[in-house]
Amino acid sequence: MTTCTISKIFVNSFPHKICRKQIEQQLRTHTTATKRFDLPQIRSEILQNWLTAESQHPHGTRTRSTYCCFTHTDAKKAYTDPKANWHWLDRELSSNVAGETGAVCIYQGALRAMSLRNDISLEAREFAREHMANEEGHLTLFRDVVPRGKYTVLLPLWRVAGWTLGFLPTIVGGSRALYVTVEAVESFVEEHYLEQIGPLEERGGSDELVRLLKHCCEDEVHHKEDAAKKLLGNDGKEFEAWWVGPWGFVVRTGSAIA
Repeated sequence: MTTCTISKIFVNSFPHKICRKQIEQQLRTHTTATKRFDLPQIRSEILQNWLTAESQHPHGTRTRSTYCCFTHTDAKKAYTDPKANWHWLDRELSSNVAGETGAVCIYQGALRAMSLRNDISLEAREFAREHMANEEGHLTLFRDVVPRGKYTVLLPLWRVAGWTLGFLPTIVGGSRALYVTVEAVESFVEEHYLEQIGPLEERGGSDELVRLLKHCCEDEVHHKEDAAKKLLGNDGKEFEAWWVGPWGFVVRTGSAIA
């Protein structure tokens, strides 16, 4: 984005323990994830969205008065300032970082619970490892495009909550309880991503960011469908237990509140 583009916005808008195999897999995930998207372009689109929102904010004039000529460097400095206003996209991307952090911890907790049980199948362990690696890829991408100053201060809480959400149902109910949990969580996450994609597509100008969000959303849908498939018995019938509905409701509600 050029200096002229930035200046034009403001002029026109105012006054208005891990084994070797796992490490190699994580590295491949990181390399694939970071090469698949134009990260500088995504950062630029995020900045552009912030500038547009800032120019329409009642207190946005403070930004303009501080940077009268407003170069690209000025824009980045204003956006990353700890005291900068948080707008809709900032809150959503911060939530994505927190959500993907929690997702990684869900599988870490589940894997820890599996290590304490002797009735967990290899298939279930691979399910957790595969999806954890995938979530780590998402988290790497968001960390690469969202400034640390835009992370929620509640990240430690998200780590504890995610780990607990993976550990408790798995230690108590085994792999099926994990599948129920994952299906419920991913149902919410799918909706969460769609709520970001829709407005961004409508506004335009965020094609690469939208592509990233769609990629993550498609992966979450796959996780949900994979968990649902694992819940099917050999006869193809869906797993039924009295606690499935209530637990799924608790997980979805908790995810929404968080």
